[in-house]
Amino acid sequence: MPTPTHQRNAALVGRRDELREIETTLGRAGSAGRLLIVHGDPGVGKTTLARAALRAVEHAGTEALVIRLHPAAHGDPGLDAVVDQVCDTLVEETSNNTLALVTAVRRRQAQKARDRQYHLPVMLETQRAVREAAGPRPVIVLLDNANVVAERDLGALGALLYGLRSDGACVVVSGWMPMGCPGPVSTLAAAADQVVEVAPLSAEETAELARQQLGWPPAPELVAVLRRDLGRLFGNPRAVLLALSALGERGQLAVTDGRMCPTRPEAVVPLPGFHAELQRVWQPMAEHQPAGADGNFPGEVLAVLTRMTAAAETTVDDFLDLALDVGSRPEHLGRVLDILVALRLVTVDDRRRLACPVPSLGTEMFREERDIARLHAKVVLNARQRVGGNAGALAPRLADHALAAGSELAVGVSRELLLAAARCGGPDDTSRAMRACLALLRQLRLDDERLPGILRTAIASMLHHGDADGLLDLGDRLLPRLAGLMPGVQGVLHELASAWALAAFHNQWLGTHVIDGDTPAARTAMRVPQAAALLTLAARVRADPDPPHAGPPVAPAPGLPGGPGGSPAGMPAAHLLARRIPSAPETRLLIRVLGPRAEPGAARSGAARSGGARRRIVDGPVPANHAELHAALAIGDWATSWEMVLGDRCVRFLDSPLHCYQALVREYLGGSWDAALKAARAIVTDPAANSHGPLYVHSRSIASDICRWRGDPRRAATWLTGVSAGAEGGPLLCWARLGVRQARGEVAEAWRRGWQDFRSLRAKGHLIGAERLLFRIVECAVRAGDGRAALDALEALEELDAAVGSRLVRATTLLARAHARDEVTCALDAYGPLVRYGGRELAFVASMWLLRATGAEEWLLEAWKWSEGMASRPARRRLVDLAQEKGLHLPRRRRDRSAFTRLELKVIEMVVAGRTNRQISVALARSEKSVEAYLAKIFERTGCRTRVELAKAWLDGGLKRYVPD
Repeated sequence: MPTPTHQRNAALVGRRDELREIETTLGRAGSAGRLLIVHGDPGVGKTTLARAALRAVEHAGTEALVIRLHPAAHGDPGLDAVVDQVCDTLVEETSNNTLALVTAVRRRQAQKARDRQYHLPVMLETQRAVREAAGPRPVIVLLDNANVVAERDLGALGALLYGLRSDGACVVVSGWMPMGCPGPVSTLAAAADQVVEVAPLSAEETAELARQQLGWPPAPELVAVLRRDLGRLFGNPRAVLLALSALGERGQLAVTDGRMCPTRPEAVVPLPGFHAELQRVWQPMAEHQPAGADGNFPGEVLAVLTRMTAAAETTVDDFLDLALDVGSRPEHLGRVLDILVALRLVTVDDRRRLACPVPSLGTEMFREERDIARLHAKVVLNARQRVGGNAGALAPRLADHALAAGSELAVGVSRELLLAAARCGGPDDTSRAMRACLALLRQLRLDDERLPGILRTAIASMLHHGDADGLLDLGDRLLPRLAGLMPGVQGVLHELASAWALAAFHNQWLGTHVIDGDTPAARTAMRVPQAAALLTLAARVRADPDPPHAGPPVAPAPGLPGGPGGSPAGMPAAHLLARRIPSAPETRLLIRVLGPRAEPGAARSGAARSGGARRRIVDGPVPANHAELHAALAIGDWATSWEMVLGDRCVRFLDSPLHCYQALVREYLGGSWDAALKAARAIVTDPAANSHGPLYVHSRSIASDICRWRGDPRRAATWLTGVSAGAEGGPLLCWARLGVRQARGEVAEAWRRGWQDFRSLRAKGHLIGAERLLFRIVECAVRAGDGRAALDALEALEELDAAVGSRLVRATTLLARAHARDEVTCALDAYGPLVRYGGRELAFVASMWLLRATGAEEWLLEAWKWSEGMASRPARRRLVDLAQEKGLHLPRRRRDRSAFTRLELKVIEMVVAGRTNRQISVALARSEKSVEAYLAKIFERTGCRTRVELAKAWLDGGLKRYVPD
């Protein structure tokens, strides 16, 4: 890890205005007395800010007597420590004439101790000593951490500070002033001349602080992880710096694409030592607490509560009942909770549920895991005692405590709670029901009559939440054992086999699982037609020469989807999942779109070879179905492919990188290449990322091509170095490698290597997506002046077109023919489908070729439009040079800022279709808050107040002026 640089500047990031205010006040020392309060949360940098302002004043040439005070510097907090520091400063920074003044203060201090007097006479004597010792010099007093001053000493300290101010001194008091809790700082602030609040840093300022600390700009993923785990401490410089240092020491940071990224974004960010920061502000608040309460704060109580609430829903009553177990008493622990709420480190909702908004505070191990498990068990036992031992009266939420308790809780008590949680079918209880069902499946016998319903609920819940790993583990354990059992238990075999096959296909695409047809689970699944179709699809994607073979089919039993019966009573499976797994015909559709396995060569399309003119398609909708499905599969976007086939009932693995890749593809094809690179970084830094999974290889390939277009071949090559040597990236990886060679100027070598790659892919049956590779081979061959090679690649592309029959392949073939044979009509016919299916890159290439061939201004405008968003200087430079060559003027009109963006148009279309914000967020792979922000902008721009008004205005054509040309 790089060592931190410019630490002093890093500590002052985002503090320019506050620093200027304090410097201005200090600069007036001697001319007019001032009392300045600097307050903020612990760790925001109050002390650093005050000291930086003092250094700036000293560097400006101001000679002042500076007295630095810290109430706890000489031991226990108290005014004697303050007086000692004043005396030490007078002895060190003034002449020997001040010894008499210091002696008088010491004498008064000793008299106070002997006669048990109040501190006020000592403070007045201290004020006189400072005034006479300073002489004509101005006096600056810095009182740090004032919140630890005891309430009994506040009056005397205030007299000293106010007296110094009346003598012309500038007094700066820094400390924490809690909202709603009176304290020393808030009392002093009542008579202050100025109050400066040091607020938390913004997200941009936090990113800059991280950049200065790490030596690299932080990736958005790192900022998001800090925001997630630091909670309300995000923007606290001390917390951010501690977290970054801990991540670096544990090797959880790595540089990817020139940015610092987290290597384990799923892990909670550690925050070692911040409890000590909080301990310094706890002392005055715990002043009136009985013994035992303050000892539990902030470390143990806060860490234990954070870990418990993260594992299970915990109420105030649950935690107060644990007072004796954490070494306190209920009244003491209640007071601690009140102060934690005042500190905003704990929240309580209207149902008295506790939550800890700073997950990082639970990472310090004040107690062993077994001790935490015992506390969870005690929560269950205490709740059971409150209801008189009636298990049916216990809340289902206690099932999470039972799971967290593990062996610390009796099996009988745990099973009662798990069965109750498994029967809860509300949408908010699906996660708990899934956890309960999985635990029960490990406890119940296979002949238990409750097992089919529990298993069906578990499958539905796991598909609902996209738990592919859990489905694989469940299927590996249960499929072979269920195959030979009685029909009542065997009936759920169809659902489990199909869900297992879908999860296996998903993880195979990620590269974390390889389907082995000889395993007991796979052999059982192949006997179910629905699962067999999915496994055949997986083999087809891998171009497996020996796909698994189906055995004797298993007859569906009553109670399965599509048959009579339904889910057993009491088990809420039906409302979660109704035919969400692709059927055998739907899966065969995907297999058919992938194209034939055999090498295309026998069939030649006469229309494909004739070169005849085709209708130019520029505007108007193009039918979706097969064409759009092929376009999605060609670039490896399986999430979109499933949505096209299954519609609203599509299974979405919500936390899967598939959806991040879906967003990457959408931004890449749409031309938002910065967003596409951001998505690629998120995918390759995922903890499950590897160097051989097709999804990760595809992500690196697209990111590499973006960098190539932007004129950075070295960065493009760096993206591909993360791909392992034996990775099966398919045509997309070969396409990206060819592009890198082309960018390096190795044009002849590029098309030769590309042609070898295509032959190898064709032999393996990898045809889907090969059109991009073949077209790039044609481009390189033409540029190298090898017409024969260009025609060979064109012939292979025409054979692929005849075999696949996709609009994207057809349009790419026409554009390649235009390049190889200079046929303008072919390029015109290709342009419309390329705009629809090929993305911004192919649309730009086509418009550039048409501009070069025709010299028409309309193609200059089209090429200029497509170059926007790519942020590619080489592409823009080629366009400018070509425009000058043709004698055309570059467009100078600015983009209409009032026009809807492509994403806003999609949002409007889905609102008109009646989709909810949640449905829109899932479809666009964005959060619901992002969708709300888009709608707010749309409403503000159009003047519509409701979704109904927006839909009516859209359907009536009233929003045409907002639609870009």
